[in-house]
Amino acid sequence: MREGSPFGSAVALAIAFASAASPSLAGTHPDVAPAGLGAAEGEYGATACSQGAAWNGRLQGGIPMEVKGEHHQLHGGRARQRTAWGTPDMVALLKRAARVVGTSVEGPPLVLGSISDQDGGKLGRHKSHQTGRDVDILFYVTDPSGARKRALGFYEFDGQGNCLHKRCRGWTFDVQRNWWLVRTMVWSKRPEVQWIFVSDPLQRLMLAYAARRGEHPEIMRRAKKVMAEPGNSSPHADHFHVRAYCSAADKRRGCRDGGPMWDWIRKPARN
Repeated sequence: MREGSPFGSAVALAIAFASAASPSLAGTHPDVAPAGLGAAEGEYGATACSQGAAWNGRLQGGIPMEVKGEHHQLHGGRARQRTAWGTPDMVALLKRAARVVGTSVEGPPLVLGSISDQDGGKLGRHKSHQTGRDVDILFYVTDPSGARKRALGFYEFDGQGNCLHKRCRGWTFDVQRNWWLVRTMVWSKRPEVQWIFVSDPLQRLMLAYAARRGEHPEIMRRAKKVMAEPGNSSPHADHFHVRAYCSAADKRRGCRDGGPMWDWIRKPARN
């Protein structure tokens, strides 16, 4: 895709989807919403359930993320799959988001870190990742020549988007593709995304890029709320940490959200 037209290749599909799924946004912007953001793909067993809080819970009937797909791969390959179990909605979201970015802005696949163990619960050094609703995602990057490359690891980037590790010296944070990932996540309806943890300076890079390109104001508004630098852990200058809300079905079976409930989140119907 040409840099001068960052949203061009998905315009028709995006408008068609938005017209069907979100009439209030249709027709107000040449690229109303990322395509493919409806319900999770496929049908899954009724036993799948995220239980408890993200930092104190379990995963029942989760499904594994494939080691490698057309638009994604696990960091560490098959060894990582032991910690790449998620809710059906989360796994579907990751595949969908990777596909949206990969087909809209060509480049290497999205590289994924841990989600949860097969049965959830405490996962290594992580404070959360216990219920299949959290995932670590490596940044999209470019090499010194400007070519898009697959992320090498969890390496820190500074406020100008420069990699600070010796293995990726001269590499940069791919603002365009990383923003495409964020905009896809914040517009997801199933699951609905509560947090995208990432450092403040990298947030500013993406938001400035989006503003220059005339991003839809509602996507901008949501991104400004959902993106956050956590105060109780690392600033997340080396990866995204995405957390989804409990589904309505999982809430009835003990899934618990913590923190804010954003104003655009659908409230479950009363019985």
